[in-house]
Amino acid sequence: MLTKYFDFSLGSVTESSLWRSTDYGTTYEKLDEKVGPKTILSYLYVSPNNKRKIMLLTDPEVESSLLISLDEGASYQRYHLAFDILSLLFHPEQEDWILAYSHDQK
Repeated sequence: MLTKYFDFSLGSVTESSLWRSTDYGTTYEKLDEKVGPKTILSYLYVSPNNKRKIMLLTDPEVESSLLISLDEGASYQRYHLAFDILSLLFHPEQEDWILAYSHDQK
């Protein structure tokens, strides 16, 4: 689960937290240290073809990165990007294919 703190005086998200449950929501573990304590996350995506695959997008105003988990969010690999992703779309059949949308047209 991704939670965000929106600072109305600044007009932007200033904090985010990533939470994971392994018991269907009875308890949650905070995962901020696994993605970086200062990382501001924008979006969380779960692959429709592989529920173990999770992708996170960081806030492009701060840092443009894609974080990928292959183990239901237990660990993440960070990929720094040279462009800002605004949204992702998974291929309906090919698990490893995604379409990323950017205003930069890169």
